[in-house]
Amino acid sequence: MDLVKQLETYQNSGHLLQTTKFITADVKNLYTMIPKGGALDALYRFCIKHGKNRHIGNLHANTIIRLACLVLETNCFVFDNKYYKKIRGGAMESPFTMTLANIYMYEWEQSLIQYEHQRNELYGRYIDDIFMTSNEPDENIKVLLDRENDKDPNIRITYTIHESVKFLDVQVANVQGQLKTSVFRTPPMEKKNGKKLPNMM
Repeated sequence: MDLVKQLETYQNSGHLLQTTKFITADVKNLYTMIPKGGALDALYRFCIKHGKNRHIGNLHANTIIRLACLVLETNCFVFDNKYYKKIRGGAMESPFTMTLANIYMYEWEQSLIQYEHQRNELYGRYIDDIFMTSNEPDENIKVLLDRENDKDPNIRITYTIHESVKFLDVQVANVQGQLKTSVFRTPPMEKKNGKKLPNMM
């Protein structure tokens, strides 16, 4: 979702009020916490829903699942000269793990998307970062998010509710019913002696 454009449309449609709050949420350890069985089930449902005749391109959904199982079952690493096999989640920064995590989250977030849509609010997610709008009291928002936090033991979110939030590279603020946005850059990490650390990508 192009956040700034969506927020401008939201404001121009009369939904941005003085009471509007922005919610940001972060999914804790998404890549390492997705359960293999649950992720494979979600992947299969995704293939059936979005495929044609149980195929995605030339691959049958069952073939995709077998290949996904192979990747997950051979997910090993070495630490301190010992081999370990991951029993949950996938390899960090793996394109496959990212895709699988997004499919798993896609299922998890459907109730939030529906909730927001019914109230003419915004919902967006970039991997493990969630953005929402709400005109409800803070307590109602907390009840909603706490309920979402309880529905899957593998997905845990930490959230912030405020009139001004940082989401990815954007600072978003509601100033008396007027939208204010600006580019936000995370300050570089600094050592205790004040010297900057090199950017790590």
